[in-house]
Amino acid sequence: MEAVERRFDEFDRKLASFADSVRSAVVAMNSAVIEFLGLKGLITQGETSFLIREVMRMSQAIRSNPISKEEAEFIRAVFAKGDIDKITVEELEKVAEIVKRWWYEEGSELAYKMFLYVWMLRAYKLFSQQEKR
Repeated sequence: MEAVERRFDEFDRKLASFADSVRSAVVAMNSAVIEFLGLKGLITQGETSFLIREVMRMSQAIRSNPISKEEAEFIRAVFAKGDIDKITVEELEKVAEIVKRWWYEEGSELAYKMFLYVWMLRAYKLFSQQEKR
């Protein structure tokens, strides 16, 4: 019986490791595509307004655990600014890390959608600033 239990434990570890690898690959692939869109200038100022409104709307559905109350409030405060020019790249990166962790821990579709939208805003900020220089 103990041997069977060890095999199940080993299988659980391998399955969890595989799931982590898949999540990491999905994030890496989609992040690269989004950054390429930003580099090509395919994310517009008008689209950033839509993305900000959507992230703000979705942030209302955040519940504590694994995101703390303080993290949820930080996300809402960032997007309450309502204007991409008032939001920093650093704030976007912090929000992205918070919602990515939420996605990794819970598999929440909402969390991943928020991650993608925030990463689009980050790409816009990074590459629109390069163009201005």
